[in-house]
Amino acid sequence: MIHISTFKKTLLALFIPVAATAQMQQIVTVNPGYTDQTFYSMSNGSVSTVSNTNWDLAFQISGFEAGILINSKNNVKLYSAGKDPSEWSTMTPADTTGMTANELLNNEAHMFNGAFNTTADTSNQFDLGWGVYDLGTHIIMGDSVYFIKLSNNTYKKLWIESLSNSIYNFRFADLDGSNEVQRQLMKLNYTGKNFGYYSIQNDQFLDREPLKQTWDLSFAQYVDHFITYKVTGVLTNDSVQTVKAYPVDVTSATDGGLTYSFDNNIIGYDWKSFNGASYVMADSTVYFVVDRQLHKWKIVFTGFGGSADGNFYFDQYDLGPLSVNDVKTIDVVSLYPNPTVENTSLVISTTKKQQADIIVSDITGKTVYTQTYQVSGLQRVDIPTSNFAAGIYVVSVRTADEQTRLKLVKK
Repeated sequence: MIHISTFKKTLLALFIPVAATAQMQQIVTVNPGYTDQTFYSMSNGSVSTVSNTNWDLAFQISGFEAGILINSKNNVKLYSAGKDPSEWSTMTPADTTGMTANELLNNEAHMFNGAFNTTADTSNQFDLGWGVYDLGTHIIMGDSVYFIKLSNNTYKKLWIESLSNSIYNFRFADLDGSNEVQRQLMKLNYTGKNFGYYSIQNDQFLDREPLKQTWDLSFAQYVDHFITYKVTGVLTNDSVQTVKAYPVDVTSATDGGLTYSFDNNIIGYDWKSFNGASYVMADSTVYFVVDRQLHKWKIVFTGFGGSADGNFYFDQYDLGPLSVNDVKTIDVVSLYPNPTVENTSLVISTTKKQQADIIVSDITGKTVYTQTYQVSGLQRVDIPTSNFAAGIYVVSVRTADEQTRLKLVKK
């Protein structure tokens, strides 16, 4: 049984008046020219500040999406070569004609949906963009090749060959096939991190992130995939919840009636604008954050120093831990058998009688089964999976106040 995440949908019981909370004035820097990235903990402040110009590729370590990102801050650009790996040895510089029309970007709203993943065929739940998952071998085999432009304006051809036994295998070469390099990034070398990093230019593996449990926000420059423009802003860590409140009185605003999101770009960059001379903070705008420890905060941006110093200025309010009214009341004891060939069963433990929706979705998000139950105490719920196609599914157990998601494999 694999828990993907446990979270609250809404926090209607947590309208804590700002007047009763502590205000802290904070400064976070990514340094002049936005050269660095700062990882920030809502409860402990800046965790680490590291160079954001010394890497080209980031490989997902935790989870099962096998996300691979490019360093858009460092002007790395990725293009689909429109070819399969069988043509690797015959690729030539002439194949780059018209490649700019096939540029691929990270999706900063979902931190594990990197540029290499954005070409996934949504009708094939085993397609991860750069490769396809084999249910029998549990190996992702790379089925695409790419052109990559590095920050020094050189071009390489690139092939992510596989993810097998927790090892990413990849190779790159000059466009004419010379100077070919094969490398392996081992997940075990980055245990507890979101990503492991690699520099093609320097042929160097980098362990640059703090442990994922220790930070909530990332301050950095990146390319926004929607406007295809480089911006400087704030992205959230996996499992951090955020919501924007606008227009509000920033001194008294609460999160009443607002729905939190796990999207990583809710704070983003547009809390500021440039008037030609200086940066102006967005009027009447507040952000609420529920961190990885389920503690709630309020953020009001008060200034931005721009590229001259890379400083972010904001007021931070401690709104306290989630109240007793929001304590988890339902848990999934087991999901068995998993993987399954025929049907599978959930065993649910609840602290009170309540309604629970059981929803099964494939990895494209399409719902394939849903049913509502009245649950109480320790209870078994059978899920008829015998008619499901072989593949990976997400089983959601949803009540009025919370939701738990698990991964299910159907053979």
